[in-house]
Amino acid sequence: MDKTSLLAMYDVRGIQNYIFKTNKVREIIGASELVENIILNGLNYVIKSNNWDKTIYLTDWENDDAEAFLNNDNIRMQVLFIGGGNAYVLFRDAEICQKVNRALGKYVLENTYSLNLAVSVVNKTDDYSKDYKNINLKMMDIKSKMPKSMPMGAFPFMDTDHSTGYPLSKYDHATKDYISTESELKRKHVVAEDEVAKILDNMVTQKGDNSFLAVVHIDGNSMGNRIKGIMEGKTEYVDAIRTMRIISKTLKNEFNCCYENMCKKIDEEFGEANSKKAMYRKIIVAGDDITFICNAKIAVFAVTEFLKLVAERNMYADDKLTDEDNRKKYAMSACAGIAFFKSHFPFSDAYEVAEACCSNAKKQAKKAENRHDGKTDGMIGCYLDYQLCTHIKATDLEEYRYRNYAMADGKSMIYRPYYVSSTSYDGLFDINERNRNWDIEKVLWENIKVFSDDEESRSKYKKLRNTFSFGLNKVDEEVVFLNSRKTKLPDTPKGSWYDALEIVDICELGGKR
Repeated sequence: MDKTSLLAMYDVRGIQNYIFKTNKVREIIGASELVENIILNGLNYVIKSNNWDKTIYLTDWENDDAEAFLNNDNIRMQVLFIGGGNAYVLFRDAEICQKVNRALGKYVLENTYSLNLAVSVVNKTDDYSKDYKNINLKMMDIKSKMPKSMPMGAFPFMDTDHSTGYPLSKYDHATKDYISTESELKRKHVVAEDEVAKILDNMVTQKGDNSFLAVVHIDGNSMGNRIKGIMEGKTEYVDAIRTMRIISKTLKNEFNCCYENMCKKIDEEFGEANSKKAMYRKIIVAGDDITFICNAKIAVFAVTEFLKLVAERNMYADDKLTDEDNRKKYAMSACAGIAFFKSHFPFSDAYEVAEACCSNAKKQAKKAENRHDGKTDGMIGCYLDYQLCTHIKATDLEEYRYRNYAMADGKSMIYRPYYVSSTSYDGLFDINERNRNWDIEKVLWENIKVFSDDEESRSKYKKLRNTFSFGLNKVDEEVVFLNSRKTKLPDTPKGSWYDALEIVDICELGGKR
């Protein structure tokens, strides 16, 4: 291998668990900043520490010449692209590759304390598709056999960090508490101006009954399979590198743009009344993987707006196709999960619930009958699911809902997840029509409007909510009673009412709805 060019793939394992293993938001935010570009930062550190010439060790993959390594034998290393949490790098020979790998592994360990770097390397051939397949298969094999090495734990006579179990080794003068080395590394990456947003209690509307917050997790739909489809048949390195760079940059830029525009919409709808409150805070915005915290009352509004923005965008543009054909082939979608929780609830558990809700939303979105043309490979729409976290066992979402949301007649009180329709899908896909019964604006929003508009009937609505656990027959009896009292009720399926009744006190639609 010494005289052969190599393709290397890097993957930092356990990033999500690393970020969310603690319940201290200060450390969560610091950890997300720390790992955001850890591979690229590590490669640049290795180059700088060895005084290597940056003109022949190329890491600026978003701006440099995609053909530099292929056309110039003097180029010793080039980052091809970074996407999906993985980095792909070409090396001129094994000696350079080994040196970088060892130094990069050390960098990750020293800067994170507990993260592991997985590396797979294959000989470069003239067939990119073959090399890409081989290196990913090798990475899967390496991960399956790779021991999960962890730092040394505490001795029996040592005090430990409650979240990680690591020994307390540092003293934080700002908070006046002892912390582990990992916590210290995370806290170093929190900038001072973010101090206000670090405290969850500052995000709530008011302490006490209305102290709910929300953590949101959003993930693109079938991005891996769709990228695989775009790349299929691209055997030449030049063509493949250019295409993958376009896809990686597009996903990164488009999802980041959606997040920024969502924030603007939140400010327009809620900002004036909450100018002294931190309404939202980014945790992760990495490609199609988005996580943020926000005040509970804006959560459903925020996610709905975000998913609508995603639905307006394409993940790729083929210059050989018309705009309409590009739209049909490369339109994007995503699903989301929301966990509503009080500020004292373990944040790491709330995040797990949000992830589980996102996965549940994807299951609904990917059903063949809900896809374009009713096909298993048809275009997928945007769905969201949410859960009120009143117990730590909500982390096992399916089991929790089975035990807590089953009515006496065996049916579920839950109607969600909900579909977020998009006008940009009209005329191109039939998914709006296929998912109309779960349209969030026509079902959930309508229910919330009715149940929140009539303050005098609030106690009656709460009684209606409590009736659901006894079965639909009891609900029907309560509806007859409410109708006799001329109480306003939604013109939607009764099975959808509980979802709105559960969050009506902590959720707002926005002033323009």
